[in-house]
Formats: sequence, structure tokens, C-alpha cells
Amino acid sequence: MSTSLPPDEDFWDDLLAHIGAGQLLVVTGPELVQVPAMLADAGAGGAGEAGAAAADLPLEDVIGQRLAQRIGLVAPNPQVPWTLDAVVRAYVAARGRDQQERLYRMVHELLLALKPAPGEALRTLARITDLRLFISTTFDNLLAQAIDEERFGGQALTRSCAFSPHQSTALQQRAALPPGAEPVVFKLFGEVSSVPQYALHDEDLLEWLHALLSQQAQLPDWVAAALHGQPLLLLGCRLPDWSGRFLLRMANAQRLSASGKQFFVVGSALSQDPDLLAFVRSCCGPTRLQAVQTEPGAFVAELHRRWALRQPVAAVGAVAAPPAAMAGPPPGSIFISYVREDAAAAAQLAQSLRDIGGDVWLDQRRLQPGDDWEAEILSGIRRGVRLFVPLISRQTEAREGGYVFKEWDEAVQRARSMPPNRRFIVPVVIDDAYDGNPARFQQVPERFMQTHFGWAPGGRPEANLLTALRDELRAMRRS
Repeated sequence: MSTSLPPDEDFWDDLLAHIGAGQLLVVTGPELVQVPAMLADAGAGGAGEAGAAAADLPLEDVIGQRLAQRIGLVAPNPQVPWTLDAVVRAYVAARGRDQQERLYRMVHELLLALKPAPGEALRTLARITDLRLFISTTFDNLLAQAIDEERFGGQALTRSCAFSPHQSTALQQRAALPPGAEPVVFKLFGEVSSVPQYALHDEDLLEWLHALLSQQAQLPDWVAAALHGQPLLLLGCRLPDWSGRFLLRMANAQRLSASGKQFFVVGSALSQDPDLLAFVRSCCGPTRLQAVQTEPGAFVAELHRRWALRQPVAAVGAVAAPPAAMAGPPPGSIFISYVREDAAAAAQLAQSLRDIGGDVWLDQRRLQPGDDWEAEILSGIRRGVRLFVPLISRQTEAREGGYVFKEWDEAVQRARSMPPNRRFIVPVVIDDAYDGNPARFQQVPERFMQTHFGWAPGGRPEANLLTALRDELRAMRRS
């Protein structure tokens, strides 16, 4: 790939004008998510030698090489490292399709073990503070981490959402655009987990796109509106011909040839695939689609340099102050999240917690709508709450939407930034009839399923739950 940057000043002026107006939608891909090549040393079949020649490698390639080693695959050509898609296909051919689901867990474990930090390209992109909405085509969370570290001093204030066609449309619509000025990272092909809730290889990618095309699942309205209405910058996206055409069409509310929006493509397959490039240019023309064959990290560095020249000196490189904290509970508080139909059970549980010394935040203003208190609650969950207790019931199962689901999403986002041994979410079932199997509740987030569900029929905690809550209160006091 050529490393030359766009010589045309009109290109930079167009791009920076969209950024300054807050209109540019950035789509990031694997080529931008770089990690040190030494992390690939455990790869199979000579992958370490291939990776050692470069300072950094895409995280997706490192995961592919490590996965190949873990399952005992030897590369046919030692000079050509395994790709993640090739590893999946080889594994299925050797073990059978019924064993494929194990790979999602393995990749999740590999990523947890690697503990990669955001590379310089992601950090530089994060420093362009006029950029607020990002769509990620990778399954990691490094972009959100980079934004938190560069803009908020490491505080987990970036909103991170993920799409999966295996969830209901109602669940997807819960990923509402947060209030205030928080940046948002939307993971279009899911987020890594131990189950197949993310796109691991090309067949998954095909299923994701088919679900959108057939409307079996839908993107949140605010994501679809941004895709249709805003200019796009595609950075390091590895999109095969067939998926590249679909993504660009999906980003337009009308035919490509009838649309007037601009596309900027950097370092992706679109800038290198002559057939795809010729197809899109025949529809969009040279001014509406501008493709740059360059290394995405170098491009981002130049983009940041040019953006910084247009900013006030004091604003460049400064860590952004976090959004002003609303009035809410003091640190260490226990927040009970409930739907209005369960208000009596919530009040009973709150009293039980107070009886054992708990400092409970039970906000009863949810009985009436109000933007101010809603923003206050989300702010408290994001920063102030020590323990989050969502009440699960037949009432939450019957809901197609509601403010309580925003609270759940906010708690899940915060939990992702916490150490694995830190207990934050304590789901509690309040139905009288409960057999101890949380799988019956389909509306709860997957993250809730990773912790033990307590039982408090009618809001009265049974003995095991009460003991667990006492233990948590002691831990809170010690900390």
C-alpha cells in the first residue's frame, strides 16, 4: 500500500469542515486497531517472524495467529500468517461445524489474556475532540478505552453500544443516544464475549448484513439516521467487495447514484480493490467518494495535526473535563432499578437494605416523566453508585421499552470498565414463582447473566441474598 497522503487541499478542507460542524461519522476497522507485534510471538507457523518485521500489527491478526497456535494449526506457508477467518474455516473443516461455537469463547479468553492497550493511532483519533460518534467494525473495546484515556483522564465516560442480530429489535432500540456531550462508540458487528454475539468470521458478517437487509433486526434509530444523513470517513475497514457495496448502500437513504453525501475512504479494501472502487466511483463520482491508499495511522496523525491548527491553543492536548455531575447519591450508595409496576416491591427491598445498614437510592420520580431526573439518574449510575440492583420480574419481561432499560444499559457500560473481581451488578428476581433459572428472562442484558441472580419475592430478600448483600455492605465499608 502506498503511504502518500492526499495532495489535494480540497480533500482536507472538505473533511475538516465536516468535523468542525460535528457532522462527520467515523467508521473504524481492523487496520486502525494496532498492537505491538511482539504480542503475535505466540502465533503459529512462523507468524512471529512475519510479525517481527513490523512495529505493530492489527489486533485481529494477532488474535488469529494466537488462536491458530491454541488449536494446533500449522500455517501452510510460514511466510503468510493465519487470518482469523482462515483459522475459523480450518477449524470447522477439521473438527466439524458443531464445534465452531467454542471459538467465540476461545477468542474472548485470548483477548482477556492479551490485555492490549490502545495504540497510538486510536489515541490520536481520540484527541480530535470534535468527533463524537464512531462506528466500529471490530469486536474489541479499544476505541472507547482510548477516548476515555485521552479525553477524560481514564474515567469510563464514553458510551459503548453493540449490535447483534441475535437480540430482539426492542433490545437494539434500547441503545439510545445518551444525554449531554458523551462520545459514543457503536460496535456494528457486536462485542467480544463467550457466546456468539459478535461477528467472528465472514459467514457471521454475512448473517449480520442479512439480518439488516431482511429487517429481522434493526439498528437503533439514531445510528440509522447518522448513517443516512452524515458524511462518512472509513478508516482501515477491511471490507470485501460484496460487503463494501452493501455497507455503502446501507449508509444512504436512496440509491448511491442519487445521493449527494460524501465518502472518505482510507487504507481499506475499498481503496485497494479495483472492481469495488470502480463500481462505487461510477455511482458516486470523484468528488463524492475520495479514496486514499495510505497507512491509516499516518493519515490520522496528519488529520489531527491539521485539526489542531484550527483549534484555540489552550484546547489542544488538554484533557476534557467530565460532564458536570448531577445531584445524586454519594459514593457507596445502592441504586435499585425498577419499573413502576414493581414500585411496592422496590420499596420493600429498599427498607430491607436499610435495616442492615445499606445507603439506598430509590428514586420515586420515575412515576412521572422528566428529562432532568432521568439525566441525573444516568449520571449517578455512571459515576456515583457503588452497587446496582436491577429488579427482574414478569413486569420487565412484558415491557417492550422503558426508562429502566436505559438504566440497565448504563450499568452494563460501567461494569465493562471495572476489574473482573469487582461486584457491581446484583440482579434480583422479585416474582413469587421463581425456579432459580435466570434463562427464563429474555429481556435482561447478557452481562446480567454473568452474575448470580438473587431472589426477593415481593421485595423480601431470602436468606442467601440477604447474606450476600451484607457481605457487599461490609466490602463497601472497607473500601
